[in-house]
Amino acid sequence: MALSLIERLRQPAYTGERRCWPCTLLNLVLVAIAAAGTGLVSVPAAVLIGATGVALIALRGYVVPYTPMIAPKLTAWVPFDIGPSTINPRSDSLLAVDDPERLLTVLVAAGVVVEDGELFLDAAVERAWEQRMDGLREKSDAEVAFAVAEAVPFPADSLVSNDRLLLAGEHNRDVWLTRPVAIASAAGIDVLVEHGVDRQTAAAAVDPLRLFLQHCPDCGDPVVESTVHNCCGGTKGVYDHPERDVLACSSCDAVLYEFPLAESTPTN
Repeated sequence: MALSLIERLRQPAYTGERRCWPCTLLNLVLVAIAAAGTGLVSVPAAVLIGATGVALIALRGYVVPYTPMIAPKLTAWVPFDIGPSTINPRSDSLLAVDDPERLLTVLVAAGVVVEDGELFLDAAVERAWEQRMDGLREKSDAEVAFAVAEAVPFPADSLVSNDRLLLAGEHNRDVWLTRPVAIASAAGIDVLVEHGVDRQTAAAAVDPLRLFLQHCPDCGDPVVESTVHNCCGGTKGVYDHPERDVLACSSCDAVLYEFPLAESTPTN
């Protein structure tokens, strides 16, 4: 029963390697203030408030509603980084791909993807995508995050926390992105829409389309097929499979696309 309650309370998007330290510190301070104020009246109640607050922060990342939208704005005024920076953090998907075959059919019909024995990205689409990414490359993190928020098909506020960009949407529809993935996503959605793909489908398509990237969206250097071990130092960070194949920048090691893990064959 207790374990079931803990699992329901847990929010992986804001804990572990994805924990936002500005959010955590802000909430700890607020819980401490609440406990101290209550302690003037009742010490047991203060202890209960403190213990409950710390437990919720540990499980959920924060206890004060809308913290992910508030804390980064407050800590932006601090002249130093708060909390550690995650090495090669994972990016969330903007939208899940429910039907890959239908998605491919739509992209082929729109002329975005070309089938010729193998699948290729249309040359005109590739050029437009590269040009749009070039334009975002010189933008600040806040400007890149805003560009993604403007491109996605759902209402979202854009925030920056350390080396991660956050799209804070309605109904806990929060999406964490690395800067290279955010640049590729913002540019890719707009290009796909210009080529006749509806925005909802475009947002679902930009994740698999990163397989066609030739250059890093952030630094512009060539991309190579690599493994998590080579890019991220084994299981460091949020990756549990150091052997996982990825598409990564040859210079900055940014992970741009994760190839599906091979299914293990059961042994007798």
